Amino acid sequence: MFRLFSFCLLALCSTVSMAQALVVSTHPIYLIAQKVTQNIETPTLLLADQTGHDVSLTPAHRKIIQDADLIIWLGKAHEAPLERVLHQNPKAIALLDTGIMKTLPQRSERGAALKNTVDSHVWLDPNNAVRIGFFIAALRSQQMPEHRDAYWNNARAFAQSLFKSASQFQTQTAVQPYWAYHDAYQYLERALNLEFSGSMTNDPHIAPTVAQIKYLNDHRPNPKMCLLAEGHASKNQYMKLNPIVFQKVDESMRGADDFVQAWQQLAKQTKACVLNARK
Repeated sequence: MFRLFSFCLLALCSTVSMAQALVVSTHPIYLIAQKVTQNIETPTLLLADQTGHDVSLTPAHRKIIQDADLIIWLGKAHEAPLERVLHQNPKAIALLDTGIMKTLPQRSERGAALKNTVDSHVWLDPNNAVRIGFFIAALRSQQMPEHRDAYWNNARAFAQSLFKSASQFQTQTAVQPYWAYHDAYQYLERALNLEFSGSMTNDPHIAPTVAQIKYLNDHRPNPKMCLLAEGHASKNQYMKLNPIVFQKVDESMRGADDFVQAWQQLAKQTKACVLNARK
């Protein structure tokens, strides 16, 4: 991991002599970059109005990419449409290719790990988020050494704030089961002491099958279950799982202004859902 990290720094810094424009692909990584670059520079969010899964690049997006001195994106597993324009760009770093984070495989609707896959929602794990912060600090410190201390101080402050927030949710209670409309929250499980019991569909744009709904009903760990879901989840579908506690969540943190606050809000919603399901 260290060798790969060092290679990324050397390769990038050999192509950028006087870095200025920092571009970040998606919102949660942008929020981390904001913390690390606070009072030094203002990063640009590339996909301000889109998720990484659904990307449509306009001439304005392409101009941002062209003018950037450093582009940080998650990688093909999360932002496949960006690969065509970024995979050979010497100024672009795909976080999922750096080896700096602990990654988990995608899971089937019934919780089985899928070989040769990666769950790309890595920012939901506080440890991963902190590693991303320090990675950004390292890259920018190499490119703009006059701000080295400020970058590293910001990264340390971000780490302390996020870990302090996450520690508030660490309890000695038994592991709590939950369902997801679409499995996108497994990086929260360790921090919140959760256990995945299945999802309705492996693609939020595809309706769950009758067989999967029956499976979930037949194998529910508790009489009443917490169901985490994106806002566009079909009520007609998930109400077939009653009794449930439905919790709308947004793992992409769209609209948030602060990463720590957004993570804490997501954690509070999730914990409230699983605790209310026990009542």
